[in-house]
Amino acid sequence: MALLSAAGYAVANVLGRWTGRDGTGEDPYSLTVWSFGIGAVIMLPFAWGEGLWPHTAHLGRVVLMMLYVAVVTTALAYPLYFAGAAAVRTATAAVVMLIEPVSAAALAVLLLGERLTLATTAGTALLLVAITGLAIAESRLTRS
Repeated sequence: MALLSAAGYAVANVLGRWTGRDGTGEDPYSLTVWSFGIGAVIMLPFAWGEGLWPHTAHLGRVVLMMLYVAVVTTALAYPLYFAGAAAVRTATAAVVMLIEPVSAAALAVLLLGERLTLATTAGTALLLVAITGLAIAESRLTRS
């Protein structure tokens, strides 16, 4: 499943770059709808096996959280991501997307009281160094 997910992410990245570079294909909103629609169809049998309805005593709270994730972190964020991916190299977009686990780790420490482990610190530092290196390389490419 992880390999299938990574392959789907790679395809979405390449399509986002291709769309922006050539000016053909789908706009960022359509690309988002298609990407998540295909992902939903692929995951539907597994969700069906687990049960499509959340098992909780706080159904209203869970539905509100699901709506937040659907609207804010998907419907608003991914078209912006695909628009940005169209403006930079595909490798850069893929690595910059890795800022997500960095921000998740920071939020977990700051808001949820999680402990900062050596592995989390090392992973965060590695991702930040990679993103910084790519930003420098990207700025050199745009000046040339």
